Amino acid sequence: MRLDGWMLAALAWVALVAVWLFVMPPKTRGKAWHYVMMAAPLAAFAAAFAAPPSLLRETLFIWLASGGGVLAVVALGWLAGTVKRNHGLMDVAYPLAPAAAAGTGFALSGLPLDLFSGLFLLSLGVWSIRLAVQTWGHNIHAERQPYAHWRKSFGPSWLWWSGFQVHLLQGVTVWLWCAPFAFILMAPTPRPTALLALGVVVWLSGFLLQSTADRQLAAFKRAPANHGGLLDTGAWAFVRHPNYLGESVMWAGWFVLALAHPWGGVTIFAPLYTGWFIGYASAAPFKEQHMARTRPEAWAAYCARTPRFLPWPRPKAAAKTEGADA
Repeated sequence: MRLDGWMLAALAWVALVAVWLFVMPPKTRGKAWHYVMMAAPLAAFAAAFAAPPSLLRETLFIWLASGGGVLAVVALGWLAGTVKRNHGLMDVAYPLAPAAAAGTGFALSGLPLDLFSGLFLLSLGVWSIRLAVQTWGHNIHAERQPYAHWRKSFGPSWLWWSGFQVHLLQGVTVWLWCAPFAFILMAPTPRPTALLALGVVVWLSGFLLQSTADRQLAAFKRAPANHGGLLDTGAWAFVRHPNYLGESVMWAGWFVLALAHPWGGVTIFAPLYTGWFIGYASAAPFKEQHMARTRPEAWAAYCARTPRFLPWPRPKAAAKTEGADA
């Protein structure tokens, strides 16, 4: 795309932000997050325009273009959620959006598929399909929280506001997480084999942790005797959210691959943001609140002996117990 085409794309985002601001209900919570997500693509556009003609500029434009794939997925997610009256379908769109971002970036890069980019795309595809299938089963039957609460709270305005509050807000978040993808795809050759091996090992360790934790949780829920109980064995004795920890490690593995690019290190914000968001800002805190409300005593005891997201430091109660057992 020529530079004037990118200027039009930036102006289109400005127009979308104007609509976003105009339709935002006064009672919207977390407005600061909305403002940051509005500004993030504009900052990326500014960086790309300011950079001299170089590999960095080309890579930034590929990252920006990958946002088109994300926008397509979240738009379809909003349409499906509106028709089905179930915006929990965004949880299904979530793992598909990074795949769309990477696919768009690869197609526009014009570069041939090699072992480095091939293993990256394969790992992303495996994660995306596995998680999309799993979340489909969890979300297809009824609208879950917090989406059902927001539908009731915002009333008639939810028809349009859901597109921003649920889909576009999370879409921009995921696009930021995907920043390393463009740097992986645009990394000059030859690409270090050792770096490829390290990235694959990091990603695979995260994938195995997440898939194992999800499998253990599914087996626990299938047993009637465990209804209303609390899983605290296997990976769930390691941390309280091993599935989310595994996912964060996978994103860190993709960042490692991005280091093959001379400027890949600038995307360090992506895995840090991913880990913070999943473990401390959104996914894990929501689960924590739900468990504390539905299983207060068992959950309090579990928290006293099991770390929340990172395995260290261990809670003092757990350390005392382990010392006594020893």
